[in-house]
Amino acid sequence: MPPKSPLSHDFQALILCGPGVSFNTLTSTPEDFPKALLPVANRPMICTAEIIRIPEVQSVITGNFIILPCDLLCELPGECLLETWMTHAAGMVGSSDAAGGLGVWFPTRSDLVVKSEETNFLTTAQLSHFTVSSPSNSLRPNLSKVVYSSTTDTLNDITASKKSFPVRHGLLRKHGKIRMHTTTRDAHIYFFPYWTLDFINRNPKFDSISEDVVGWWAKATWQDGLVPKLGLDHILHLYSHDKGGLVPNQIYSQIEQDVDIASLSTTHISNLLTPPSTPPSPTSSTQGKPTKPKTAVPPFLCYLHPTFSPSQQTIVRRVDTTPLLLSLSLHLASLPSDSTSPLATKQKIHPTTTIAARTTISPNDVLIGANTTINQFTTIKNSVVGSNCVIGQNVKLTRCVIMDDVEIGEKCNLIGCVVGWRSKVGKGCKLGEGSEIAPGYAVEEGFEGAGEVLGGFEGLDEDVGNDEGDDQDMEGGDYAADDD
Repeated sequence: MPPKSPLSHDFQALILCGPGVSFNTLTSTPEDFPKALLPVANRPMICTAEIIRIPEVQSVITGNFIILPCDLLCELPGECLLETWMTHAAGMVGSSDAAGGLGVWFPTRSDLVVKSEETNFLTTAQLSHFTVSSPSNSLRPNLSKVVYSSTTDTLNDITASKKSFPVRHGLLRKHGKIRMHTTTRDAHIYFFPYWTLDFINRNPKFDSISEDVVGWWAKATWQDGLVPKLGLDHILHLYSHDKGGLVPNQIYSQIEQDVDIASLSTTHISNLLTPPSTPPSPTSSTQGKPTKPKTAVPPFLCYLHPTFSPSQQTIVRRVDTTPLLLSLSLHLASLPSDSTSPLATKQKIHPTTTIAARTTISPNDVLIGANTTINQFTTIKNSVVGSNCVIGQNVKLTRCVIMDDVEIGEKCNLIGCVVGWRSKVGKGCKLGEGSEIAPGYAVEEGFEGAGEVLGGFEGLDEDVGNDEGDDQDMEGGDYAADDD
């Protein structure tokens, strides 16, 4: 196939799948139970910059690309985001401007609150005012420009060391009004133009897509001194002259040669004469010193999803901890079977499920998978039970997620628990809120406890990777500019 034009709006999608260290218990053996296959309401879920530098990955990327996480739960139609990027960030034919980027963030304070959920620090500025009102289904009202992006940990480190949060004058000169968000989270959905690949390669210190690639890109839009230090002047210039194909201005010129574009207009055409340009009079400060034009860095746009509420039911969330897995699974289990949500389950109880007499199963908020056996006198409320499970007699399950191939002995009482694949709970066990059972783990009979983590491993030390000297606040960090 011939190489694609740099103006192509086709996208390649890269789904980044990590081992799932944040889950600890449920992904203790990632070769058997990877994070990407963890079930949310009985369905499997399917970010670093280093992966983009892998030669095998670079050889695959041949144009604009999308980055997606493997732990994303999103009801937002992909075409809505693509149309938003094409309308507000894509390079236009006849324009020398390079295409910009688009990312998605969501609020963590909503009706689906999970304690200690990770957050990001995001600073945005308004887009230019639109004279035409937005369509009812448009994402435009929630669009803004990213001017600063980092983790909350980085924000806390800066404020602790400086006893304040410094804001550069250059930011305020560029944008008179900015908003700082401290309770949002990066969804790790990114629409990147092709030139971003060169941007990552030219900056080997970049480790994080969210904090480094997006963060430094955003700061370069208002901090002119960063443009040459990040190599953006060279990259954005090459975008109009390389890749072995036509570039925006060249394509437009070629179209003009082949087709009389003006004759195709449906509006009245005036024969406008271009007035002769008047060269500026030399001054003492400019004589003999040609001025190098500033490189216009295209913006990186932010779509901030509205807060989830009874009136706003569209979900965009990351599912990368056990409490989030439990909370979102139970929410999806409570969706009506006739819900318009693409994540709703049409058959809450699979037809192959065997349910004994004298059982109590809540019909509105329970999901049960295929070939599962529920024995008599069992009560299940607001829970998700996977496939091929055996639930013994006199068992009580409340607000639980039970994964596939689990066996629960008789007279067990589980509340707010997540039970991993192929595990076994001995008879008479009582487990309270926050308990986790690792895949393949056998809980001895009569065990009692709350908030217990049974099996698995402890994960990585918290201080690993906290290198000193990585100052990346608004003062500029390793790429500090001297212009402000």
